[in-house]
Amino acid sequence: MHSPKQDRTNLLKQSINGISLDPSSDISLINPPDYSTAKLESSSSFLDPMDFNPRRYQMKVYEVARKRNTIAVLETGSGKTMIAVMLIKEISQIVKSSGVKKLIIFLAPTVNLVNQQYEVIKVHTNLDVGEYYGAKRVDEWSLKSWEKELNEHDVLVMTPQVLLDVLRKAFLHLETVCFLIIDECHRATGNHPYARIMKEFYHKCNNKPKIFGMTASPVVRRGVSSAMDCENQMSELECLLDSQIYTIEDRTEMEVFVPSAKEIYLFYDKSQFSSSDLKEKIEASFSKFDASMLNLQKSPENFYKDIDDKLKALQKRLSNDHAKILYCLDDLGLICAHEVWLFSQ
Repeated sequence: MHSPKQDRTNLLKQSINGISLDPSSDISLINPPDYSTAKLESSSSFLDPMDFNPRRYQMKVYEVARKRNTIAVLETGSGKTMIAVMLIKEISQIVKSSGVKKLIIFLAPTVNLVNQQYEVIKVHTNLDVGEYYGAKRVDEWSLKSWEKELNEHDVLVMTPQVLLDVLRKAFLHLETVCFLIIDECHRATGNHPYARIMKEFYHKCNNKPKIFGMTASPVVRRGVSSAMDCENQMSELECLLDSQIYTIEDRTEMEVFVPSAKEIYLFYDKSQFSSSDLKEKIEASFSKFDASMLNLQKSPENFYKDIDDKLKALQKRLSNDHAKILYCLDDLGLICAHEVWLFSQ
């Protein structure tokens, strides 16, 4: 499903189904050579059926992603990473034939995902792949160390914080990157490293890399209370990532391959469960902490305004959490109260 706002600005200034093959020119994704689907399916090694046999819905997303910057919205387990691998293999072939050194960067928000995506790319390509995250002490590497890594690898899989730090130190310039894959791209909000990379570097870059974002949902939970909120969040994500959201309308095939959870309805009869004892203990604990917070605010040692502001913010948060838990105990029961507490952490 395409985003309903087709005329949004800052979207898709590049085509992504090819790169200029002129070795004398810089790598560009604008005005690419024309690749036919038939040719790709029959002869291109990045679609070798012995290596990977894509499903029809994966091919649909892949074809769209070749033509424009795309945010692929597909359920967990649907094979988004393999679509990215297909794009990586095509683009890497064109880059190598051009004779110009360009990098492909795969961003994943956690170390576990970095490890996972690194292994997938290594298994399904013949490219030189490196992985980078904080525990490898990459923040202590010098320019020379990074130059060695960039020269020896085709694909760099890393956490977004690593890329942000390297860009800020000017050890790497985004102009040297031809393809940027962003896993769990819905996290690109606020001051998340994804958002900072796009704002500080991508949108200021003259020769922008193409973008392929992957997510199971383009909308984060917080701040969403209506269809308009959802549309605004999707629009902001598209503009920030310079991409368009795409998902599959016909879900028949996907439902065969992607396991889905079954909904089970459980009805809670609050008359059968009494939480009065627990409520009394919660009320007593809250009153005790609330009194302590008031005493701290009156203490001469906490006269400074910034300390007072922090104490007031903490007191307000405690009051809000207390009210939510009591509401759930009264109306929804102990299990929902526990879930609210988990969500507030």
